[in-house]
Amino acid sequence: MPARTRRRGEALEHAIHRATLDELADAGYAALTMDGIARRAQTGKAALYRRWAGKRELVLDALLGVLPDPGEVAPSASVRDELLATLTIMADTVAGRSRFPSLDVLLEVLRVPELRDAFASRVIEPRLRMVHGILRRGAERGEIDPARISTLVARAGPALVIETFLLTGAPPPGDELARIVDTIVMPLLSPIP
Repeated sequence: MPARTRRRGEALEHAIHRATLDELADAGYAALTMDGIARRAQTGKAALYRRWAGKRELVLDALLGVLPDPGEVAPSASVRDELLATLTIMADTVAGRSRFPSLDVLLEVLRVPELRDAFASRVIEPRLRMVHGILRRGAERGEIDPARISTLVARAGPALVIETFLLTGAPPPGDELARIVDTIVMPLLSPIP
């Protein structure tokens, strides 16, 4: 067994997060233990329990620790540009340019009801609120029909990014992201003729 290294603060937390996601991918949630995570992170179990009450809280914190802040898109004068920027951030994230959890980890999280619900409320919903904000700003500028804004429309673009990732193991490329915005999302926001 490798010797434990003396780390503190952010370095220790990062090592624990990485160990948690790696252990989750290898062992699955049911077999995941604080002992296994501590061993993989090369730290003591007490360091984990000082920060987290148990594996559920640690797994969620590890996921949040590797995902970018959902509010990274600067407002612009175009709903299309903001949506495209949002989907590009999502695609970059799932492509691994922002330390997105592996497909195995994500699927494991989605199989466990308590994790799935927490993941939805702490990861998915804030990003959907961001998309709703983009749509509201566009409606206030008169760019889109406010009557067409709905949760289903807000979910359409992000859902296609995630679906592509789940089906192919890679996110949609930039030209496909533009087609998602131009041929699916924006037409859903236009007034019905």
